[in-house]
Amino acid sequence: MLKEMVLDNNLLHGQLSPAIAQLQHLTKLSISGNSISSGIPTELGSLQNLEFLDLHMNSLNGSIPAAFRNLSQLLHLDLSQNNLSGLIFSGISSLVNLMSLDLSSNNFVGPIPREIGQLENLRLLILGQNAFTGSIPEEIGNLKRLQVLLLPCKLTGTIPWSISGLVSLEKFDISENHFDAELPTSIGLLGNLTQLIAKNAGLRGSIPKELSNCKKITLINLSFNAFTGSIPEELAELETVISFSVEGNKLSGNIPDWIRNWANARSISLGQNLFSGPLPLQPLQHLLSFSAETNRLSGSVPFEMCQDNSLQTLILHDNNLTGSIEETFKGCTNLTELNLLGNHLHGEIPGYLAELPLVSLELSLNNFTGMLPDRLWESSTLLQISLSNNQITGQIPDSIGRLSSLQRLQIDNNYLEGPIPQSVGYLQNLTILSLHGNGLSGNIPIELFNCRNLATLDLSSNNLTGHVPRAISNLTLLNSLILSYNQLSGAIPAEICLGFENEVHPDSEFVQHNGLLDLSYNRLTGQIPAAIKKCSMLMVLNLQGNLLNGTIPSELGELTNLTSINLSSNGLVGPMLPWSAPLVQLQGLILSNNHLNGTIPVEIGQVLPKISMLDLSGNVLTGSLPQSLLCNKYLNRLDVSNNNLSGKILFFCPMDGESSSSLLFFNSSSNHFSGTLDEPISNFTQLSSLDIHNNSLTGSLPSALSDLSFLNYLDLSSNDFYGVIPCGICNIFGLTFANFSGNHIDMYSSLDCAAGGVCSTNGTGRRVAHPSHRV
Repeated sequence: MLKEMVLDNNLLHGQLSPAIAQLQHLTKLSISGNSISSGIPTELGSLQNLEFLDLHMNSLNGSIPAAFRNLSQLLHLDLSQNNLSGLIFSGISSLVNLMSLDLSSNNFVGPIPREIGQLENLRLLILGQNAFTGSIPEEIGNLKRLQVLLLPCKLTGTIPWSISGLVSLEKFDISENHFDAELPTSIGLLGNLTQLIAKNAGLRGSIPKELSNCKKITLINLSFNAFTGSIPEELAELETVISFSVEGNKLSGNIPDWIRNWANARSISLGQNLFSGPLPLQPLQHLLSFSAETNRLSGSVPFEMCQDNSLQTLILHDNNLTGSIEETFKGCTNLTELNLLGNHLHGEIPGYLAELPLVSLELSLNNFTGMLPDRLWESSTLLQISLSNNQITGQIPDSIGRLSSLQRLQIDNNYLEGPIPQSVGYLQNLTILSLHGNGLSGNIPIELFNCRNLATLDLSSNNLTGHVPRAISNLTLLNSLILSYNQLSGAIPAEICLGFENEVHPDSEFVQHNGLLDLSYNRLTGQIPAAIKKCSMLMVLNLQGNLLNGTIPSELGELTNLTSINLSSNGLVGPMLPWSAPLVQLQGLILSNNHLNGTIPVEIGQVLPKISMLDLSGNVLTGSLPQSLLCNKYLNRLDVSNNNLSGKILFFCPMDGESSSSLLFFNSSSNHFSGTLDEPISNFTQLSSLDIHNNSLTGSLPSALSDLSFLNYLDLSSNDFYGVIPCGICNIFGLTFANFSGNHIDMYSSLDCAAGGVCSTNGTGRRVAHPSHRV
């Protein structure tokens, strides 16, 4: 006699038992939020009293059983968030009492069946996140009781005019489709519509003015389409609008001044369009959020943006706004977010901003001048300040320490000078401090390391001196440290890695370089500390351009997350690869301009299995060049120039499909290589730059050189080649530099070539007409 069975949100798994079909009086069956797998038993189609069937959020697969056509009493069917596939069976039209159908987030294919138009009692239809093909069927317009229609399905074709029949529709979502069509004007006949969502739907043409007839609408999202023209003036009549977004289109014209009539609007986004002219001259009243980001707006920011004290979020970044903001936002007493990034605003940063309840202040990429205002640091609410890429001068004031709530401070690329004030140590909530590209001087203040929540510290490109303080061990959450391009001296402190032992800080979404340790281009001395092995989260290590000595520590081989190592331009000695365990993530290794000796290990391909850039130039390496290195399928840049390498360069890769070369750039110049340049070089088809000059190579030039069709730079000079230049070299279209001097080659043979190209008298003119990038 069981009528209802609800087992939602448990830990059930395995198959759905066909024995459920014995419960012939069952009216409600709900087993959602479990881990039921396998297919839906066909036997469920015999439950002819069933009114409610909910199997969503399981792992069901297979298709919907055709026997479901027998469930004529069914009112609610939810099979969403499974792995179901196949077509929606045409017998679905038998479910004449169905009021709610949700098949979203599965793998259904084929067209949306026209028979759905016969389910005239439907109130809710959700089919999104499937692999349907074709267009919305015309018959959809028969669903006069439908209130919710969600179709983010990658559909194509057009949106049928018949949607005008959906007279009860309240929410209409056609996002994430590929229509390549206009939004039909019949949308204006949906008098009960409250939400229209068509984000990234492939729509074009103009926004239909008939949308103004939808007097109940509160949310319009037409972003990331290809709409053109202006925002229709008729939309001024939509007094119920709360959120309006048309960002990422090709709309043009001025921002209409009637937007201020939308008294209930909380969010307006007009970003990434072609709007021009000034902002509306009248105050934007009643707005809780206004966004005109990434447009081409021009003109001044209007005086007194706020008079009714309701504006909370103002986002105007990436426009062409001009003028100063001296008094513009003084009345915005509820403003919590101000984003003016990427405009042409000028003048001083006003101190009254501290009197506003701002949480986020973004003024980067403008033309602001003057000094940092003392009053700014008196704010009791600011969590984020970005003033980068302006023309701010003077020193960082001691008053900065008053803003104890601050979490992110970025004042990069300005003209600040003087020391970093000790008071910065009071900013103990800081997670990001970035001051690079200024003229700051003096030592790094020891007080800075009281900011124990720092995840990113960037003081690069200044004039800082002194040592890297050992107190850096206090920054245990650090995952990005950039002190490059200063004048720091002394040894690298062993404590530097205490901050790279932990997972990325929760603020990582604001961090560009996680796992980055960059101390390059300073005056650091001594050895690379063995304690470097504690930097377990390190991904990029840059120590180039210092005065480091000693050997490369074998402990680097324990940093399995490393993707890039640059130790170039130091005084390192010893072997170039002092570890044997593979670094499977390492893609770039730059060891040039040191005093490394020994050989390139034969097993280098196993130790660096995914290396794409290897630079060993400017050392004293001896021995041969391993063939496995040349044929590494990931390696595209290899520079071993200016060493003492010898033997033959084996331009040959075993034809096993896994060892063919991917080299784009190869430089082995100024070594002692000998032997010939053989025909197999034609297998290095991707080469753009080949430089093997100043060696002892001999023999004639192989005709296979002509097969290197991507070649841009070729230097074979100062060897012992003899004979003639292969004519085919003249036909390499992109070749802009070729040097054969210092050999025994007939340089005039190229004039006998039938083709012109780089060898012909008009070759120069041809290169001008078809310029190529020089390597």
